[in-house]
Amino acid sequence: MEKTHVEKIEFADIVQVYLRTLPQAADVLREIPEPQRSSFEAWPDGEVSDLFDFLPMAFMRPFLMPLLREEPADRATLTACVEFVEGLARNPDSHIQNALHFEVYEQFLEGREVLLRALRYLGPVAGDALRTMLEKSYPATLASLTEGQEDRP
Repeated sequence: MEKTHVEKIEFADIVQVYLRTLPQAADVLREIPEPQRSSFEAWPDGEVSDLFDFLPMAFMRPFLMPLLREEPADRATLTACVEFVEGLARNPDSHIQNALHFEVYEQFLEGREVLLRALRYLGPVAGDALRTMLEKSYPATLASLTEGQEDRP
């Protein structure tokens, strides 16, 4: 996958960047029930905690997780998704980082193939954050990812 330069996404710009990055995202937002949809549409005036609803409802479930489950994935959409995650990962704000940890990185623990694909496709900052999470909180999972790799040509 071709890596591009990704800029840090500011909290106030998250929904705007999301809509610009994933053109089909407007349809997804229309399908989200109230009151979450209104809070996403009113971004950035909403609460920071809205990010904990936004990421799973508007991004992970409809876009990134299905792409990581299927092969071959839609490369253009997958690239857009990982660039969005990378842009968020480049923002050091603790609320954004916590939301990424719980609502993005931990979701990759669904299965070995999903986790391996996430590690393969994520940008450098998000990929490092995922590896650090695995090292600190899930060392056995991280070790299991490399088991048997030594025997492969």
